[in-house]
Amino acid sequence: MSVIFLLIKEYIKPLTLPESSIILLFYLITQAIINFKAMKNQLLIPGGILIALLYLTGCGENNSNSATISPVETSNPSVTSTPITTDPVSQISPTQIAPGTYCYTTKTETLDADAEITINPTNQVNGTVNATIQNKAEGYYSSYNQTLKGTLQGEKAKLDIVTKIELDTQKAQETWTITESTLKSDQETFNRVDCATLGKDDSAIKPVRIKFDRGATSRTIKNSVVRGTRDTYLIGANKGQQMNLKITSLENNAVFDVVSPDSKTLQQEATNWSTKLPANGDYQVVVGGTRGNASYELTVEIK
Repeated sequence: MSVIFLLIKEYIKPLTLPESSIILLFYLITQAIINFKAMKNQLLIPGGILIALLYLTGCGENNSNSATISPVETSNPSVTSTPITTDPVSQISPTQIAPGTYCYTTKTETLDADAEITINPTNQVNGTVNATIQNKAEGYYSSYNQTLKGTLQGEKAKLDIVTKIELDTQKAQETWTITESTLKSDQETFNRVDCATLGKDDSAIKPVRIKFDRGATSRTIKNSVVRGTRDTYLIGANKGQQMNLKITSLENNAVFDVVSPDSKTLQQEATNWSTKLPANGDYQVVVGGTRGNASYELTVEIK
């Protein structure tokens, strides 16, 4: 029997069965042999041998003849999704002037105007325009002032405009263009100036000399003065001469001062004045408005 056990062990060695299973097989086969001898005359396969054969067949199928299929790991390339960052769409607006106060001026043959514009950080616009209008050919002189209020978007300012010209008040809505160098209304283009020099035109800086026509003793000047400014005239005369001055204005808001050659004030805020002159030299007649702009006629007579 030990020989049979060794043969069985060697035979099933490739099956790599545990020792307990080999012993069980040995037992079954030996019992089958004993029973086979007892039943040699019967054509039946002993049950022990059948069971052993089935066991061996099953073991062989499960171990030697069956291929162990391991799951195949397929490595998918890992795609790292980089978040797409998009910059917010920048709203490119036209070049806009920075908050602050800006001054502009324009001067033509018929118009002399100054503008002061203030822009606050919320793009609100406030401003004033003071102007004089003259047409020497037709003998027309006037003045007006405007107040501006509105909103700036880019270079465009949508403005509510109130215009006061002599005894008339007009209201309008206009769109003006404001840049650091220019101010453009519907009719005019203003150029930027230093606010410290605003309103100081040539007539304010340099007095205008009044000359009489040959043989004449008087002359009438028609002009307009912007609020806050003065018109200065020089009149050459001799001591003892009679000087007569008279000024009229549409709104009765123009007056004059008189300054002697030695810089003494002879008269202030007058509309009529007559006197014998105390000295030879140039007398100054300074015209200004008492409220707002003033359109006036100044008559000077020297006898």
